[in-house]
Amino acid sequence: MISGDLKSKIDRLWDAFWSGGVSNPLEIIEQLTYLMYIRGLDELQSAQEREAARTGQAIDNVVFAESDRRLRWSHFITEAPQNMLATVRDEVFPWLRNHLPDGFGYPELMTDARLTIPTPSLLAKVVDILCEIPSGEHNARGDLYEYMLSKVATTGRYGQFRTPRHIVHLLIAMTNPSDRDEICDPACGTAGFLVAAAEHVARSHQDGPKQDAKFKGFDCDRTMLRIGSMNMVFHGVEYPDIRCRDVLADGLTDDSEGYSLVLTNPPFAGSLEQDRIAPELLELTMTKKVELLFLALTPRLLKPGGRAAVIVPEGLLFGSTKAHVELRRFLVEEHKLEAVVKFPSGAFKPYAGVSAAALFFTKSSSEAKDSVWFYEVTADGWSLDDRRAPLLPSEKLGHSPAELLDEADHAKNNLPDLLYRWSQRSKGERKRGRNEQSFCVTKGEIAAQGYDLSLGRYRQVHEARKLAQGGLRLGDFSQIFAGSVISAEIDKEKKDPDVDVRRRVLPPSHLGPSLPPVSSLPLRTAEREPKYRLREGDIVGRDLAGNRYWTALPSEYEGVQAGQGLLVIRLSREAVPVEYLIAYLTSPQAESQFPRYGVIPRIKWRDLAEMRVPKCDGDVDEIRASISRLGEGLEQAEKIRRELQHSRTRIFDGGSSSERRIRLEEAADLSSLIAQNLRKQNEPYRVFQEAYPYGIARAVRKFRHSLSLAEKHEAAIQCVESLILSLGIVSLAIAADRGRQDLSAISQWSEGVEKGGVSLGHWVGVIRAVGTDARENGDEAAGLAEATQRKKGGKGLMADLDELLRMRKKIRHGAGPRTRAEFEKSLEQIESLMLSSLSWCAFLARAKWVHMDRLHWLPDVGNYRISGLALMGDHPDFEPISFVNARPLVDDSLYMLTQQGETIPLSPFCLLSDCPACLAPELYYPDRLTNSTAMLKSLDRGHELDSDSVFNSLRQWIAD
Repeated sequence: MISGDLKSKIDRLWDAFWSGGVSNPLEIIEQLTYLMYIRGLDELQSAQEREAARTGQAIDNVVFAESDRRLRWSHFITEAPQNMLATVRDEVFPWLRNHLPDGFGYPELMTDARLTIPTPSLLAKVVDILCEIPSGEHNARGDLYEYMLSKVATTGRYGQFRTPRHIVHLLIAMTNPSDRDEICDPACGTAGFLVAAAEHVARSHQDGPKQDAKFKGFDCDRTMLRIGSMNMVFHGVEYPDIRCRDVLADGLTDDSEGYSLVLTNPPFAGSLEQDRIAPELLELTMTKKVELLFLALTPRLLKPGGRAAVIVPEGLLFGSTKAHVELRRFLVEEHKLEAVVKFPSGAFKPYAGVSAAALFFTKSSSEAKDSVWFYEVTADGWSLDDRRAPLLPSEKLGHSPAELLDEADHAKNNLPDLLYRWSQRSKGERKRGRNEQSFCVTKGEIAAQGYDLSLGRYRQVHEARKLAQGGLRLGDFSQIFAGSVISAEIDKEKKDPDVDVRRRVLPPSHLGPSLPPVSSLPLRTAEREPKYRLREGDIVGRDLAGNRYWTALPSEYEGVQAGQGLLVIRLSREAVPVEYLIAYLTSPQAESQFPRYGVIPRIKWRDLAEMRVPKCDGDVDEIRASISRLGEGLEQAEKIRRELQHSRTRIFDGGSSSERRIRLEEAADLSSLIAQNLRKQNEPYRVFQEAYPYGIARAVRKFRHSLSLAEKHEAAIQCVESLILSLGIVSLAIAADRGRQDLSAISQWSEGVEKGGVSLGHWVGVIRAVGTDARENGDEAAGLAEATQRKKGGKGLMADLDELLRMRKKIRHGAGPRTRAEFEKSLEQIESLMLSSLSWCAFLARAKWVHMDRLHWLPDVGNYRISGLALMGDHPDFEPISFVNARPLVDDSLYMLTQQGETIPLSPFCLLSDCPACLAPELYYPDRLTNSTAMLKSLDRGHELDSDSVFNSLRQWIAD
């Protein structure tokens, strides 16, 4: 451990770089690595000179020749700052690039070293502080470098991020490397795993005879290689074997079956072109995704009997692509998958916000394990926000704390319990239930669930089975089939109310809160008879998850054909009331019984037949009456919504100004009364969650379902961020549509994008400027003009956003709450402003965000029919939408359909794409432009994505 004084000096060093204009954490640590390496070379030669003076023998390998003495650390630090900068930049670094001295580190990594410290004063300040920091022994130097690395809260060039030390040490303890091991990290980054493994081996074999363990690391980012190599040197590994190789391109054929232990946290994001991937990896898994390729590579590196611990994104545990499923099958069936350890969301902050897990397996040609052990870490001893503050005293942190933990301590640090239960996984752990923190699942059950390795999956299956104990198998009292009429055989344009009902088709897209009239259903063009026709009383629903709209058909649907994607349940006997069955089918308990056939699950009719419907005691008529009362409440809620809508539209009916004012007050009083009652039950958030654009709605859902006070506080801030970003996207889109990118706030936003990042302050400035400009020009701007208008007493949306921005800045800069009382007070203030801000933005619920999918020309009316997905509400199973537009729209682009009938492009300010880490659809916005691409961030989660198309569009828009 390093002292507080040393930490203070390092903090001063960091501050010196920031104040001197160098703000990239990786650049700072790289520059410090160079200078510490140069200092180390000088100290090496000084030690050689002392030894030569003592023994009288000449130095074998001189680092600095006599003519190079001025390049030594001890010499140039005595020069004036201007001269020192010139010496280091123009002489020391060129010498460093061309000289490869032995005995200190891995000098080949310095062949492209460059000094980027820009000013003499900054170099002098950095050198002065480094001189105050003693070099010390290996342990002290290693701790010193680790503390420096802890300040690098950013990802590497290829998506690498530093693994928190306590998680590294946990995985080392679980794999227990020995001096006989040959250890490899194929994506070593800062070499954290290799360093921790070397320390573990040294500690474990202090007394007895020992062999030399071998450590090897690979990375294709030379910056990371330099940092990793220096990290190992400072921890006592004099010749670190860390090499620059693109392991996914060459497959490490030379190292095949060369290691007994692989420890790695590979990059989570990104894809490679297929021609850049080693053929032997493609034989194992046909994919371009980096995280899958690294996992496929790991067994190739292991000797028979070798073991591995690999950190993977949580999405890899349940991803539905062929590559995901086959790779999981490969580990379960052909090797010994030992364990799946799920970490809590936030465990890898501040380096990355993704949810992750660790897979432990052994390479084996013998029969695989009969079960897999699962453990869910809910707390690792540190807060799960960006600050990652300790929740316990230092003696109670880590996987092997100095003091025993009680039950309250365990709730804050699960790691000691995890390590103990890991040792019991083949013993008592087999008897634990699925409702426990850890349990075992048989290989057969994993195979039956499509090799899904998500811990929650087996808890859901367990709960569903428990719920359905004594329940009725749906297939035993009903006939179930799937619709068969494909969309290519459906004429969606022809409207003829007199056509025979038997030619009409009910596609799943026509299901909704209420059934459409039969006369409005599309016609089937094919003449052949379908296998099944619909009947009165059939229960129909969509096979795709989300709102399946389970509905019982009335008599007028008799004879209609079922479209593909429709599921039909035809009761052979009324074992349960139809109304009760529909209510259960709509429940999450029913959904949990279905196997996954995609990231968003689809139901297959065979799986629906296996569903167990729980029994409900009571008379059939009583059950039916209770379901009816439930429906009555839902109907009344809808009636209230319609009444509010009607009261608003009545405001603008004819009459005098005073009458209009009375109607306005009546509508406001009604709305206020309902809002007050609903607010007590947290209902306004449900409205925002269901009706607002996807980015905001998902953030609201996260806020509503946060459990702890700290989580809810962080979720509230993220909700505010998503609201500001969504409003900013709308504002930029409106400005671009109106040709108003000359506004000064937009120029500042553009400058921020080009110069390395846009702050939330820039986004708020854009919202204010576009709203003001719209009002001055009599433009409704989709409702933005009214929403941003200042209200009586200086109140309103912009005042709320300004205050929220101020509070967020204070919290993000380290002045946030720490005690429970402070959290409660801060959350109360933020939530009040957040609720007010969301309410001011009601126009967002009426301006649909649409992802354009298909375009069809209608020659009869001279317009285009547009089909796509409405990105509204919090569920990624977006509702299909179809509308007519006078102009064609661009495929795979986002638009906003306003209440005023406008179609405004949201691109290039917003992009819909699947997240490479969690596989779910995400909305991305531009954060900064590099020399060749645009770096995008996802709303609500902060995941990153690069886009050449957004880069080109933004460059052109800014230039115009």
